[in-house]
Amino acid sequence: MPAIKSPESITQDGQGLVQRINSLITQAVKAEFDGQPKDHPLIVVNAVKNIIGDDRGNPSQNLLKLSDNYINQFSGRNDDDRILNNVIKTGFGLTVFVDEVEEALMSGNKEAAELETAKQLLASDKSTAILELLAELAMHNITSLGLLTYHWLRSYQFLQDKEMLWAYARSMINEIFKGQLQQHTPVISQKPQDHLNAVLSDKLHGLWPTFSAMDRLWDCDYIRIKSYRKSISSWLEKQTFNNVEVAETDSTGLTNYINNSGRYFIDLAEDIIDNHKGDVAVIKIIELESLRGIAKTSTPESFPRISQCINFTAT
Repeated sequence: MPAIKSPESITQDGQGLVQRINSLITQAVKAEFDGQPKDHPLIVVNAVKNIIGDDRGNPSQNLLKLSDNYINQFSGRNDDDRILNNVIKTGFGLTVFVDEVEEALMSGNKEAAELETAKQLLASDKSTAILELLAELAMHNITSLGLLTYHWLRSYQFLQDKEMLWAYARSMINEIFKGQLQQHTPVISQKPQDHLNAVLSDKLHGLWPTFSAMDRLWDCDYIRIKSYRKSISSWLEKQTFNNVEVAETDSTGLTNYINNSGRYFIDLAEDIIDNHKGDVAVIKIIELESLRGIAKTSTPESFPRISQCINFTAT
């Protein structure tokens, strides 16, 4: 896929930045991605978008460049329109059932899953409900798909382009078929905040991005949120959390950020880019954004622990 060139300047009203990020999101959603879902370029773009959003009037060019460099590793899918046009041409019947999408995905037949999803999308006049349905199914495998599912949903919330719904749907179907969907406990017995202190340990830094994604998704306003919470609760039950003594550090910077916003996380992210290269920088940026998300849902009592984790990631 051709690289997107950075504009020489971004308008102060933020419209140039919005267009820039929309272009990055579009490129990420349409990427021909063969890696693991946790490394999907859409995660990188949405994480960068969240951090940059702290100072829209002076967006970090280094962070935008990081997104560019990561995304441009991948070519783009070129057959999305062909599949959708074939469904339009052949017709999709008078009645289309949501259950048929789930059955097709569970059957392990990717072609059938794409066909039924395309039918459902067209029958609903391109309703965003198809995204919530696919997210509900993806959440049956939070370990592999949870991080992507959150950033996938939230990036569309930012993009708000119904013409991109099929590309979004197809990108998630591609990732679902890289693993297996699992059954979950049909009750809500615990929530992410119940395990916050245990997770805030550098020994669990690899879990921070998924945990933060589930913590934030827990309070999102989606029609299928109850189902999402059941999946999150089931995932939490399967984790091993050991409360350990964790060093705490001065949290003045984090406290000031929560109270007043500012460039706290932007500056930390730019330091990471200066001190680390390639995928190492990308991984650390995603971890940093996850800690930013955790801080926004936590009480000040947790800030010293979160600050210690931030120091661990930012070095």
